[in-house]
Amino acid sequence: MIYTAAGLAILCLVVAGVLDLVFKMYAARARSRGMLIFGIGCVWATLHCLAVFVAGNALEFTPATFGWGLAAALCLTLSNILLVESMGHLPVSAASTIYRLNTVPLTLMAFLFLGEGMDWLRGGGIALGILTVLLLYHPGSEVVSDERRRSLFIIVIIAASIIRALYGIFTKAGIEAGVDPDVLILFAAAGWGIGGLLYAGIREHRLVITRDKMRYSAVAGVLVYAIVWLLTTALALGDANVVIPISNMGFVAAFILSLMMKFERMTWRKLVAIPMAMASVIALTLSIG
Repeated sequence: MIYTAAGLAILCLVVAGVLDLVFKMYAARARSRGMLIFGIGCVWATLHCLAVFVAGNALEFTPATFGWGLAAALCLTLSNILLVESMGHLPVSAASTIYRLNTVPLTLMAFLFLGEGMDWLRGGGIALGILTVLLLYHPGSEVVSDERRRSLFIIVIIAASIIRALYGIFTKAGIEAGVDPDVLILFAAAGWGIGGLLYAGIREHRLVITRDKMRYSAVAGVLVYAIVWLLTTALALGDANVVIPISNMGFVAAFILSLMMKFERMTWRKLVAIPMAMASVIALTLSIG
């Protein structure tokens, strides 16, 4: 079973990398980010409901469902909106890697607010994560030349990573409180739909559906559903200490695909930063596990 779980986790890694590349391709042009998130939410919710129906499962709602479900959905929606926005201004290697280093703020928050310990493995993982961000902060001429704008979107993607970590905390707390995982996923998908629509209408003022947006939404929606299914299935079959580090390395696939498609070029900083980020994810996941 462990080999099957590892295989699914590797596939999850690849799919996550493809999703980041789709985000990058979409954000490369002046298109509504909110409408993309809205479309993805609609596709994801539809596929999830079909899967629940085919499996014959019943969605169970408890008093804790709405609180934890809404909190988790809000964090996941906002973090992905910020991710797509950042993809329009940063290289895939920077945006994807920093975003998926959410185990760093997760560990820091657990230490500062939950009273969890800090050993050499956690400290080392955090240090490696911080060094990765510092290396990717100066990616050369591939990002916008305006220093302020570059700094702004580095801050945006760091914020996205922190908010993504909060999603993990709320989801775990919800499951421990007895919330049905299928309901949490449905809330997340619905959050993308509603949040994306609100962002497009209030922030962007671009509530327009085009074939182009529908194509991107359909592809990305299927990819998001696939990531969730692959991860949950892998966790059901294998050890989380094996599955989670592998699946969290989607930035590796995103970087390789970005190089292959000539969206960016290799630099010594990236050559050092990517393995450093991998080591950070492994160290922090093992320390949490």
